[in-house]
Amino acid sequence: MQFNKIIGQYHLKKKLQETVKNNRVAHAQLFYGGEGVGKLPLAIAYAQFINCKDENKFINGDSCGTCPSCNKYNKLIHPDLHFVFPIAGGDESKKPISSNFLTEWRELLLQNDGYITLNDWYQKIEIERKQAVINVSECNQIIQTLNYTSYESDYKVMIIWMVEKLYYVAAPKLLKILEEPPDKTLFLLIAEHTEQIINTIMSRLLPVKIPRIDDDAITEAIKKRFNVDDPIANQVAQQANGSFTEAVSLLDQSEDRKANFDRFKDWMRMCWTFDAQGLLDFSEKVAREGRESNKSFLQFSLVAIRNSLALNYTKYAYIRIAEEERVFYENFSPFVNHLNIVMFTNEFNKAINHIERNVHSALVFFDLSLTIVKLLKMK
Repeated sequence: MQFNKIIGQYHLKKKLQETVKNNRVAHAQLFYGGEGVGKLPLAIAYAQFINCKDENKFINGDSCGTCPSCNKYNKLIHPDLHFVFPIAGGDESKKPISSNFLTEWRELLLQNDGYITLNDWYQKIEIERKQAVINVSECNQIIQTLNYTSYESDYKVMIIWMVEKLYYVAAPKLLKILEEPPDKTLFLLIAEHTEQIINTIMSRLLPVKIPRIDDDAITEAIKKRFNVDDPIANQVAQQANGSFTEAVSLLDQSEDRKANFDRFKDWMRMCWTFDAQGLLDFSEKVAREGRESNKSFLQFSLVAIRNSLALNYTKYAYIRIAEEERVFYENFSPFVNHLNIVMFTNEFNKAINHIERNVHSALVFFDLSLTIVKLLKMK
Protein backbone atom coordinates (compact mmCIF):
# COMPACT_ATOMS: atom_id res chain seq x y z
CA MET A 1 0.00 0.00 0.00
CA GLN A 2 1.50 3.30 -1.10
CA PHE A 3 1.05 6.79 0.32
CA ASN A 4 -0.78 7.78 -2.87
CA LYS A 5 -3.61 5.48 -1.76
CA ILE A 6 -4.09 7.45 1.45
CA ILE A 7 -6.99 9.91 1.37
CA GLY A 8 -5.85 13.40 2.35
CA GLN A 9 -3.38 13.63 5.28
CA TYR A 10 -0.80 15.36 3.05
CA HIS A 11 1.14 17.03 5.86
CA LEU A 12 1.29 13.86 7.92
CA LYS A 13 2.50 11.73 5.01
CA LYS A 14 5.36 14.15 4.43
CA LYS A 15 6.21 14.15 8.13
CA LEU A 16 6.37 10.34 8.22
CA GLN A 17 8.62 10.28 5.16
CA GLU A 18 10.95 12.77 6.85
CA THR A 19 11.40 10.44 9.84
CA VAL A 20 12.73 7.78 7.46
CA LYS A 21 14.92 10.19 5.52
CA ASN A 22 16.46 11.56 8.73
CA ASN A 23 16.85 8.09 10.27
CA ARG A 24 14.55 9.02 13.16
CA VAL A 25 12.07 6.15 13.06
CA ALA A 26 10.89 5.47 16.63
CA HIS A 27 10.72 1.74 17.33
CA ALA A 28 7.24 1.91 18.95
CA GLN A 29 4.64 4.36 17.66
CA LEU A 30 0.94 4.81 18.34
CA PHE A 31 -1.20 5.99 15.42
CA TYR A 32 -4.37 7.28 17.06
CA GLY A 33 -7.45 9.12 15.88
CA GLY A 34 -11.13 8.74 15.06
CA GLU A 35 -12.70 5.93 13.11
CA GLY A 36 -12.12 6.07 9.36
CA VAL A 37 -9.33 8.66 9.26
CA GLY A 38 -6.79 6.27 7.73
CA LYS A 39 -4.72 5.03 10.68
CA LEU A 40 -4.29 1.47 9.41
CA PRO A 41 -3.55 2.29 5.73
CA LEU A 42 -1.11 4.98 6.88
CA ALA A 43 0.72 2.46 9.07
CA ILE A 44 0.98 -0.02 6.20
CA ALA A 45 2.11 2.66 3.73
CA TYR A 46 4.70 3.87 6.25
CA ALA A 47 6.08 0.36 6.74
CA GLN A 48 6.18 -0.19 2.97
CA PHE A 49 8.01 3.11 2.48
CA ILE A 50 10.60 2.17 5.11
CA ASN A 51 11.33 -1.18 3.47
CA CYS A 52 11.13 -0.03 -0.17
CA LYS A 53 14.44 -0.61 -1.98
CA ASP A 54 14.08 2.23 -4.50
CA GLU A 55 16.76 4.88 -3.97
CA ASN A 56 14.46 7.54 -5.46
CA LYS A 57 11.66 7.08 -2.92
CA PHE A 58 12.57 10.29 -1.08
CA ILE A 59 12.56 12.27 -4.32
CA ASN A 60 9.26 10.74 -5.44
CA GLY A 61 7.68 11.02 -2.00
CA ASP A 62 6.42 7.45 -2.04
CA SER A 63 7.49 3.83 -2.17
CA CYS A 64 8.09 2.61 -5.71
CA GLY A 65 5.34 -0.01 -5.69
CA THR A 66 7.33 -2.33 -7.98
CA CYS A 67 10.41 -3.61 -6.12
CA PRO A 68 10.18 -7.12 -4.61
CA SER A 69 9.46 -5.68 -1.16
CA CYS A 70 6.69 -3.39 -2.44
CA ASN A 71 5.11 -6.16 -4.50
CA LYS A 72 4.71 -8.25 -1.37
CA TYR A 73 3.53 -5.32 0.71
CA ASN A 74 0.91 -4.53 -1.93
CA LYS A 75 -0.52 -8.00 -1.36
CA LEU A 76 0.07 -7.89 2.42
CA ILE A 77 2.15 -11.07 2.20
CA HIS A 78 5.61 -9.76 3.05
CA PRO A 79 7.26 -12.25 5.46
CA ASP A 80 8.51 -9.42 7.69
CA LEU A 81 5.09 -7.73 7.96
CA HIS A 82 3.00 -9.04 10.85
CA PHE A 83 -0.51 -8.16 12.02
CA VAL A 84 -2.31 -8.53 15.32
CA PHE A 85 -5.99 -7.69 15.74
CA PRO A 86 -8.92 -8.47 18.07
CA ILE A 87 -10.23 -12.02 17.84
CA ALA A 88 -12.99 -13.95 19.57
CA GLY A 89 -12.95 -17.09 17.48
CA GLY A 90 -15.46 -17.18 14.63
CA ASP A 91 -14.79 -20.59 13.08
CA GLU A 92 -14.56 -23.13 15.91
CA SER A 93 -11.79 -24.97 14.02
CA LYS A 94 -9.50 -21.95 14.40
CA LYS A 95 -7.66 -20.96 17.56
CA PRO A 96 -8.26 -17.31 18.48
CA ILE A 97 -4.93 -15.85 17.36
CA SER A 98 -4.50 -13.46 14.46
CA SER A 99 -2.24 -15.69 12.34
CA ASN A 100 -5.14 -18.10 11.87
CA PHE A 101 -7.32 -15.37 10.39
CA LEU A 102 -4.86 -13.76 7.98
CA THR A 103 -6.76 -14.85 4.86
CA GLU A 104 -9.92 -13.06 5.99
CA TRP A 105 -7.88 -10.08 7.21
CA ARG A 106 -6.06 -9.62 3.90
CA GLU A 107 -9.28 -9.99 1.93
CA LEU A 108 -11.02 -7.30 3.96
CA LEU A 109 -8.10 -4.86 3.81
CA LEU A 110 -7.46 -5.29 0.09
CA GLN A 111 -11.17 -4.91 -0.72
CA ASN A 112 -11.31 -1.60 1.16
CA ASP A 113 -7.79 -0.18 0.70
CA GLY A 114 -7.28 -0.56 4.44
CA TYR A 115 -10.22 1.66 5.44
CA ILE A 116 -12.13 -0.67 7.73
CA THR A 117 -14.00 -0.45 11.02
CA LEU A 118 -14.08 -2.81 13.97
CA ASN A 119 -17.61 -3.78 13.03
CA ASP A 120 -16.48 -4.58 9.46
CA TRP A 121 -13.95 -7.00 10.91
CA TYR A 122 -16.45 -8.59 13.29
CA GLN A 123 -18.85 -9.15 10.42
CA LYS A 124 -16.09 -10.61 8.25
CA ILE A 125 -15.30 -13.35 10.77
CA GLU A 126 -18.89 -13.60 12.04
CA ILE A 127 -18.34 -12.67 15.69
CA GLU A 128 -20.85 -9.80 16.00
CA ARG A 129 -22.33 -11.43 19.10
CA LYS A 130 -18.97 -11.94 20.82
CA GLN A 131 -16.51 -9.69 22.59
CA ALA A 132 -13.18 -9.68 20.75
CA VAL A 133 -9.86 -9.10 22.52
CA ILE A 134 -6.12 -9.36 21.99
CA ASN A 135 -5.35 -12.20 24.39
CA VAL A 136 -2.36 -13.72 26.20
CA SER A 137 -1.79 -16.35 23.51
CA GLU A 138 -1.57 -13.55 20.96
CA CYS A 139 1.14 -11.76 22.96
CA ASN A 140 3.10 -15.00 23.31
CA GLN A 141 2.87 -15.35 19.54
CA ILE A 142 4.19 -11.78 19.09
CA ILE A 143 7.23 -12.58 21.23
CA GLN A 144 7.90 -15.81 19.36
CA THR A 145 7.51 -14.18 15.94
CA LEU A 146 9.79 -11.25 16.65
CA ASN A 147 12.55 -13.42 18.11
CA TYR A 148 13.18 -14.76 14.61
CA THR A 149 15.56 -12.84 12.38
CA SER A 150 14.04 -10.89 9.50
CA TYR A 151 13.65 -12.75 6.22
CA GLU A 152 14.15 -10.07 3.60
CA SER A 153 13.88 -6.53 4.99
CA ASP A 154 15.89 -4.32 7.29
CA TYR A 155 12.86 -3.96 9.57
CA LYS A 156 10.45 -6.49 10.98
CA VAL A 157 7.12 -4.68 11.32
CA MET A 158 4.42 -5.56 13.85
CA ILE A 159 1.14 -3.72 13.32
CA ILE A 160 -1.25 -4.09 16.26
CA TRP A 161 -4.70 -2.86 15.26
CA MET A 162 -7.09 -1.68 17.98
CA VAL A 163 -4.56 -2.08 20.78
CA GLU A 164 -7.16 -0.79 23.27
CA LYS A 165 -8.72 -4.27 22.96
CA LEU A 166 -5.66 -5.75 24.67
CA TYR A 167 -6.80 -8.01 27.52
CA TYR A 168 -5.38 -6.66 30.77
CA VAL A 169 -3.78 -10.02 31.70
CA ALA A 170 -1.83 -9.93 28.42
CA ALA A 171 -0.50 -6.40 28.96
CA PRO A 172 2.71 -7.35 30.86
CA LYS A 173 3.85 -9.57 28.01
CA LEU A 174 3.39 -6.83 25.41
CA LEU A 175 5.02 -4.31 27.72
CA LYS A 176 8.12 -6.48 28.11
CA ILE A 177 8.80 -6.71 24.38
CA LEU A 178 8.10 -3.00 23.91
CA GLU A 179 10.73 -2.28 26.55
CA GLU A 180 13.26 -4.77 25.17
CA PRO A 181 12.54 -5.04 21.43
CA PRO A 182 14.71 -7.11 19.10
CA ASP A 183 16.96 -5.06 16.82
CA LYS A 184 15.38 -3.50 13.74
CA THR A 185 11.85 -4.14 14.96
CA LEU A 186 9.13 -1.56 14.34
CA PHE A 187 5.92 -1.57 16.36
CA LEU A 188 3.03 0.40 14.88
CA LEU A 189 0.10 0.33 17.28
CA ILE A 190 -3.29 1.66 16.21
CA ALA A 191 -6.06 2.92 18.47
CA GLU A 192 -9.24 4.98 18.51
CA HIS A 193 -9.67 5.29 22.29
CA THR A 194 -6.32 6.05 23.90
CA GLU A 195 -7.93 6.44 27.32
CA GLN A 196 -8.56 2.68 27.28
CA ILE A 197 -4.88 1.83 26.80
CA ILE A 198 -2.95 0.84 29.92
CA ASN A 199 -0.76 3.72 31.09
CA THR A 200 2.45 1.71 31.27
CA ILE A 201 2.07 0.76 27.61
CA MET A 202 1.15 4.31 26.59
CA SER A 203 4.33 5.58 28.21
CA ARG A 204 6.45 3.40 25.90
CA LEU A 205 4.91 4.73 22.68
CA LEU A 206 5.53 7.75 20.49
CA PRO A 207 2.03 9.16 19.83
CA VAL A 208 1.19 10.15 16.26
CA LYS A 209 -2.20 11.86 16.01
CA ILE A 210 -4.10 11.14 12.79
CA PRO A 211 -6.47 14.09 12.21
CA ARG A 212 -9.83 13.94 10.51
CA ILE A 213 -9.76 13.99 6.72
CA ASP A 214 -10.75 17.28 5.11
CA ASP A 215 -14.05 17.35 3.22
CA ASP A 216 -12.47 18.07 -0.17
CA ALA A 217 -10.28 14.97 0.03
CA ILE A 218 -13.26 12.79 0.98
CA THR A 219 -15.32 14.29 -1.85
CA GLU A 220 -12.63 13.50 -4.43
CA ALA A 221 -12.14 9.98 -3.08
CA ILE A 222 -15.86 9.24 -3.22
CA LYS A 223 -16.15 10.54 -6.77
CA LYS A 224 -13.15 8.53 -7.91
CA ARG A 225 -13.98 5.25 -6.18
CA PHE A 226 -17.75 5.17 -6.48
CA ASN A 227 -18.40 7.25 -9.60
CA VAL A 228 -21.01 9.51 -7.99
CA ASP A 229 -22.02 13.04 -8.95
CA ASP A 230 -20.65 16.16 -7.25
CA PRO A 231 -23.81 17.04 -5.24
CA ILE A 232 -24.03 13.58 -3.66
CA ALA A 233 -20.29 13.41 -2.99
CA ASN A 234 -20.30 16.86 -1.38
CA GLN A 235 -23.29 16.08 0.84
CA VAL A 236 -21.81 12.78 2.00
CA ALA A 237 -18.43 14.38 2.73
CA GLN A 238 -20.06 17.11 4.82
CA GLN A 239 -21.98 14.57 6.89
CA ALA A 240 -19.04 12.18 7.32
CA ASN A 241 -17.23 14.43 9.81
CA GLY A 242 -13.77 13.63 8.47
CA SER A 243 -14.22 9.84 8.38
CA PHE A 244 -13.94 7.99 5.08
CA THR A 245 -15.56 4.85 6.48
CA GLU A 246 -18.48 6.96 7.65
CA ALA A 247 -18.69 8.45 4.15
CA VAL A 248 -18.81 4.97 2.64
CA SER A 249 -21.44 3.98 5.19
CA LEU A 250 -23.54 7.01 4.33
CA LEU A 251 -23.17 6.29 0.64
CA ASP A 252 -23.57 2.51 0.55
CA GLN A 253 -25.53 1.81 3.69
CA SER A 254 -27.85 4.78 3.94
CA GLU A 255 -30.67 2.34 4.64
CA ASP A 256 -28.93 1.24 7.86
CA ARG A 257 -28.56 4.83 9.03
CA LYS A 258 -32.19 5.47 8.10
CA ALA A 259 -33.18 2.37 10.09
CA ASN A 260 -31.28 3.64 13.16
CA PHE A 261 -32.89 7.05 12.81
CA ASP A 262 -36.40 5.60 12.43
CA ARG A 263 -35.81 3.30 15.39
CA PHE A 264 -34.59 6.20 17.52
CA LYS A 265 -37.72 8.22 16.66
CA ASP A 266 -40.02 5.34 17.58
CA TRP A 267 -38.10 4.70 20.79
CA MET A 268 -38.30 8.30 21.96
CA ARG A 269 -42.02 8.46 21.18
CA MET A 270 -42.67 5.29 23.20
CA CYS A 271 -40.66 6.76 26.08
CA TRP A 272 -42.62 10.02 25.93
CA THR A 273 -45.99 8.24 25.99
CA PHE A 274 -44.66 5.61 28.41
CA ASP A 275 -45.78 2.69 26.27
CA ALA A 276 -44.50 0.02 28.67
CA GLN A 277 -45.43 -2.98 26.51
CA GLY A 278 -44.02 -1.29 23.43
CA LEU A 279 -40.75 -0.56 25.25
CA LEU A 280 -40.50 -4.16 26.44
CA ASP A 281 -41.08 -5.50 22.91
CA PHE A 282 -38.60 -2.96 21.54
CA SER A 283 -35.92 -4.01 24.07
CA GLU A 284 -36.31 -7.70 23.30
CA LYS A 285 -36.22 -7.11 19.54
CA VAL A 286 -33.09 -4.94 19.67
CA ALA A 287 -31.33 -7.45 21.94
CA ARG A 288 -31.63 -10.18 19.29
CA GLU A 289 -29.47 -8.18 16.86
CA GLY A 290 -26.15 -8.71 18.63
CA ARG A 291 -23.83 -6.80 20.90
CA GLU A 292 -21.98 -4.72 18.31
CA SER A 293 -25.22 -3.71 16.60
CA ASN A 294 -26.62 -2.67 20.00
CA LYS A 295 -23.56 -0.55 20.77
CA SER A 296 -23.72 1.06 17.34
CA PHE A 297 -27.38 2.00 17.83
CA LEU A 298 -26.71 3.41 21.31
CA GLN A 299 -23.84 5.49 19.95
CA PHE A 300 -26.09 6.78 17.15
CA SER A 301 -28.77 7.62 19.71
CA LEU A 302 -26.35 9.51 21.93
CA VAL A 303 -25.25 11.63 18.97
CA ALA A 304 -28.93 12.24 18.18
CA ILE A 305 -29.50 13.45 21.75
CA ARG A 306 -26.56 15.84 21.48
CA ASN A 307 -27.78 17.15 18.12
CA SER A 308 -31.14 17.85 19.70
CA LEU A 309 -29.48 19.76 22.53
CA ALA A 310 -27.56 21.92 20.04
CA LEU A 311 -30.76 22.73 18.16
CA ASN A 312 -32.55 23.53 21.41
CA TYR A 313 -30.24 26.48 21.98
CA THR A 314 -29.77 27.63 18.40
CA LYS A 315 -31.97 26.69 15.50
CA TYR A 316 -29.13 27.38 13.08
CA ALA A 317 -26.53 25.14 14.74
CA TYR A 318 -24.11 23.71 12.19
CA ILE A 319 -24.67 19.96 12.34
CA ARG A 320 -23.75 17.48 9.60
CA ILE A 321 -27.09 15.69 9.21
CA ALA A 322 -29.73 15.07 6.58
CA GLU A 323 -32.72 17.41 6.44
CA GLU A 324 -35.17 14.75 7.68
CA GLU A 325 -33.07 14.24 10.80
CA ARG A 326 -32.74 17.98 11.40
CA VAL A 327 -36.53 18.44 11.31
CA PHE A 328 -37.07 15.70 13.89
CA TYR A 329 -34.28 16.92 16.17
CA GLU A 330 -35.70 20.45 16.08
CA ASN A 331 -39.08 19.12 17.19
CA PHE A 332 -37.49 16.86 19.80
CA SER A 333 -35.03 19.49 21.05
CA PRO A 334 -37.28 21.05 23.76
CA PHE A 335 -37.01 17.77 25.67
CA VAL A 336 -33.19 17.87 25.80
CA ASN A 337 -31.77 20.69 27.90
CA HIS A 338 -29.21 21.73 30.49
CA LEU A 339 -31.17 19.95 33.21
CA ASN A 340 -30.92 16.47 31.70
CA ILE A 341 -28.12 16.38 29.10
CA VAL A 342 -25.45 15.22 31.58
CA MET A 343 -27.75 12.45 32.80
CA PHE A 344 -28.61 11.48 29.21
CA THR A 345 -24.90 11.22 28.40
CA ASN A 346 -24.05 9.27 31.55
CA GLU A 347 -26.93 6.83 31.15
CA PHE A 348 -26.17 6.09 27.49
CA ASN A 349 -22.47 5.62 28.22
CA LYS A 350 -23.36 3.36 31.13
CA ALA A 351 -25.61 1.30 28.84
CA ILE A 352 -22.82 0.97 26.27
CA ASN A 353 -20.46 -0.14 29.03
CA HIS A 354 -22.97 -2.74 30.23
CA ILE A 355 -23.36 -4.11 26.70
CA GLU A 356 -19.57 -4.42 26.44
CA ARG A 357 -19.53 -6.31 29.75
CA ASN A 358 -22.09 -8.85 28.49
CA VAL A 359 -25.04 -7.67 30.59
CA HIS A 360 -28.25 -8.95 28.97
CA SER A 361 -29.08 -6.44 26.24
CA ALA A 362 -32.86 -6.57 26.71
CA LEU A 363 -32.47 -5.63 30.38
CA VAL A 364 -30.06 -2.82 29.49
CA PHE A 365 -32.43 -1.30 26.93
CA PHE A 366 -35.54 -1.62 29.09
CA ASP A 367 -33.79 -0.10 32.10
CA LEU A 368 -32.45 2.73 29.94
CA SER A 369 -35.93 3.29 28.51
CA LEU A 370 -37.42 3.74 31.99
CA THR A 371 -34.71 6.28 32.77
CA ILE A 372 -35.39 8.16 29.53
CA VAL A 373 -39.09 8.34 30.45
CA LYS A 374 -38.11 10.35 33.54
CA LEU A 375 -35.48 12.48 31.78
CA LEU A 376 -37.90 13.62 29.07
CA LYS A 377 -40.13 15.15 31.74
CA MET A 378 -37.34 17.41 33.05
CA LYS A 379 -37.88 20.95 31.75
